[in-house]
Amino acid sequence: MKIFFIIPPNIHYIEPYAYVEADKSNAIRPSLGLLYVAAAVKDIPGVDIRIIDMNIDEISMETLEKLIAEESPDIVGFSVLTFNLLNCMEVCKIVRKASTQAKICFGGWHPTLYPEETLAFGFVDYIVIGEGELTFKELVSLYLDGSGITEEKLSAVNGLGYKTSEGEIVINPPRPVVKKLDDLPLPAYDLVDPTKYSHLLACTDQVVNIMTSRGCPQGCVFCDLRRSPYRYRTPGNILEEIRFWVNKGVREFFIQDDNFTINRKRTIEFCNLLKDADLNITYKISSRVDYIDDELSEHLKRSGCYRIYFGVESGSQRILDYLEKGIKTQDIRKAFRSAQKFGIDCCAYIMIGVPSETKDDIDMTMDLIKEIRPRHLHCSICTPMPKTYLYNRLMEDGTIEHDYWLDFAKKPDPSFRTSFASKLYSAEELRDMQNAIQRQFYFNPGIIFHEILRTRGLKQFFAKFQMALRMLFH
Repeated sequence: MKIFFIIPPNIHYIEPYAYVEADKSNAIRPSLGLLYVAAAVKDIPGVDIRIIDMNIDEISMETLEKLIAEESPDIVGFSVLTFNLLNCMEVCKIVRKASTQAKICFGGWHPTLYPEETLAFGFVDYIVIGEGELTFKELVSLYLDGSGITEEKLSAVNGLGYKTSEGEIVINPPRPVVKKLDDLPLPAYDLVDPTKYSHLLACTDQVVNIMTSRGCPQGCVFCDLRRSPYRYRTPGNILEEIRFWVNKGVREFFIQDDNFTINRKRTIEFCNLLKDADLNITYKISSRVDYIDDELSEHLKRSGCYRIYFGVESGSQRILDYLEKGIKTQDIRKAFRSAQKFGIDCCAYIMIGVPSETKDDIDMTMDLIKEIRPRHLHCSICTPMPKTYLYNRLMEDGTIEHDYWLDFAKKPDPSFRTSFASKLYSAEELRDMQNAIQRQFYFNPGIIFHEILRTRGLKQFFAKFQMALRMLFH
């Protein structure tokens, strides 16, 4: 049985809430979600898997069409976000043209949020809702049992969506989340070439992304993970994955969790294990500010952590309360002081354009940034994302007059533009402010000097130089 996982080319670009030039230039990372799903099935006897990253592998649509026709995969899978839906659809046209037999399966956030709308597309045969490892594994097992696929068998796979022979859409009951993440096999990095991926702000030539937890108990209104079941891998299990890569020459890691430090005991145990292992690695994490203090910062630094990405969002307490961040501005100051005290670089994520946010609120944010002195700054525009608490709130109070994300899910259109949440500023004004904030920060002589010192070679130097030109002339 042949399975292709395809990462589509960047044909259509829907402008994000993030700084546009950074979004286009910052990083090229492998899809951890696809690698985990691939790992769940790659060792099943009779399964042959290929991951095709059309951007990294520089595969054209014409080449893909020939490949599909020659290889005749049984299932072609995609990890689909709302922002890459149009690109996935373009590739699906090629798949259908090259093979009428291949079954197309969509997984990821978009089909999870819009299952019926996704299955309504004629080219989609299956969707995987929620975490995909076990659901997709069960689907593949049905193909391998030798007795053929029946609707009765499909109906027994929790987390699966499909269409009957009459074209009726069926959404099975949801599958519970994976509670013990240690039980999952490590992502199938053997199916890609990790050396082809890069990160603009990395310290070495090769960075491997790892995931150590899923879900988040916090209540940020703009986040799709708001108050979702939090689960984590044990420190020993994480160390096993890091050792695997160290033996292959990797010395830098990006722990991709939205909030690595939620469980303080686990964080300290991990740091101690990593320090005792003496693997001579560096890594970076993301954390809430209210979880960081001197003790934790010292543990992180001694184990190799060189950067923490913090969700600062705003310097206005009123705005932080609106976003239900559950933090005080003093928590932000304390976290940056602690991390910087132990020599850890800090990156601040801030957000402008929050509903009712005024110029005074934005000024408070910029004053705070000057005070806490992050090494990197990422300014985004508050964007109500599909089915988030913020989006639903704005729908209820009439700020959003119709469900435009649902409209897009039903009928994706390349002309679609994201809508922002501000009631006081236009989209153009917000983009201008965002661009000005990023330019003002990164063209500071101290930041420029720091970036020159941290540049590891000509390739990274030119990447940073090109991004600086984009920022300057955007």
